Amino acid sequence: MPHRYELLSVLGEGGMGKVYRARHRGLDKLVALKVLDPRLAKHNELMRNAERFDREARAIARLDHPHCVRIYDHAAGFIAMELIEGPTLGAVIDDLGQLPLARVLAIADDLLGALAHAHAHGVLHRDLKPDNVMLAKRGAVIIDFGLAALDDAVAKLTREGMALGTPAYLAPERLRGYPHDARSDLYAVGVMLYEMIAGMKPYVGSTREEVMHNALARPPRPLRVLRPDIPPALDDIIMRALAKDPARRFTDAEDMRFALAGVDPVIDPVIGPVIGPVAQSPSTSGSTMIELALVRPSAWARLWSWLRYGKWRWRHRTVTG
Repeated sequence: MPHRYELLSVLGEGGMGKVYRARHRGLDKLVALKVLDPRLAKHNELMRNAERFDREARAIARLDHPHCVRIYDHAAGFIAMELIEGPTLGAVIDDLGQLPLARVLAIADDLLGALAHAHAHGVLHRDLKPDNVMLAKRGAVIIDFGLAALDDAVAKLTREGMALGTPAYLAPERLRGYPHDARSDLYAVGVMLYEMIAGMKPYVGSTREEVMHNALARPPRPLRVLRPDIPPALDDIIMRALAKDPARRFTDAEDMRFALAGVDPVIDPVIGPVIGPVAQSPSTSGSTMIELALVRPSAWARLWSWLRYGKWRWRHRTVTG
């Protein structure tokens, strides 16, 4: 561990290591420090994970966009990135279920803008999911590029295997191990749109294999039944993004972003925005508190989904990894 960083607390933990809240001693600056687990040296995995770590750093370094996390420092075994304050999109979905449509569209616009920038710079994300998105003051920010593919490494990644990632958000061509392109990232955005609107993923299961089978063999659950207030145009856009054949999806992120910009959401004034006015809390030493409005599926939607699919997953974590 570089002496110039002081570890303060653990922010998260994954398969390759931990992410810490840390302070750069010389600059007195807070950062998110991602550290490779040294135990991965066993079974000859260190080199492969070190390559992934290096690839993530190079991917983030190519990007300069307000909705992509920024990198500050990188060396063998660690990446120092900007510290993003706010909840993950995954935590918000877990707490609220269905989100107001205006907020869904705002988040989607941020994500698609970030993806358009990344794709233009030769970076495929390949692991988009709500836990890799944070809702900060400046909007939705993609924070994890751990499985990113660079345009100069696509052939190598294809040989290593294309099914890395979280099955519920992987496009069918990824699940089958076929070559893929930017449209696979758009599929993941479609899954997140569906999840934010319906309060559940389009494909669930008790095992990874069941999730993958459902994603490959079944159509998504009808959104209009789970969320009657969804505009038909938005329903059509999401179903297009979730098409099993990539040729039927949007050609690129800007194409999908333009389509969503034309959607006029039906807003219930009682519900209000997902992230509302920011209130100061004396218990947080001046930090901001985010007020969230609760939106639950109707009783009919819950009953219909249980009868039709036998697995209503309201506020229940499904298998994702």
